[in-house]
Amino acid sequence: MANTYYSYLAFIAPTSDASLMALKNNLDAFYESVTENKPEIVLESDKINLVFEDDYHLYIAFSEEAYVNEEALEIAGESKLDWNETAFDKAKLETCNKRFEVWGDDDFDMEYFNDSLYIIEEIERFTDVIIFNMQ
Repeated sequence: MANTYYSYLAFIAPTSDASLMALKNNLDAFYESVTENKPEIVLESDKINLVFEDDYHLYIAFSEEAYVNEEALEIAGESKLDWNETAFDKAKLETCNKRFEVWGDDDFDMEYFNDSLYIIEEIERFTDVIIFNMQ
């Protein structure tokens, strides 16, 4: 993943309740009360785009390809901590065949840092999801 801004991988275990539609619904609910620079949240095929008033984009893609498990196995063998610097269940990570891939457009002034964290917080609400920062 060559994206450098707000780049996360959220691996989804087979026992998880995570789905792209549920994530979109959760983000819609979260942003419902926002009045300034409220993003348009668009679900297209296997991706959610959050488009802000100044045309800044945050992206969430859903992947269910063979390479997802290959990378999960690699990370399980190499990493000790998740994105929040917390130990994670390596055996559970090794079972993951699906994931959310999160990234954003360039944001040199970090105006959308909090929005990237809101996305991660919503993903964390699902069961059996393990998140890694890829920056």
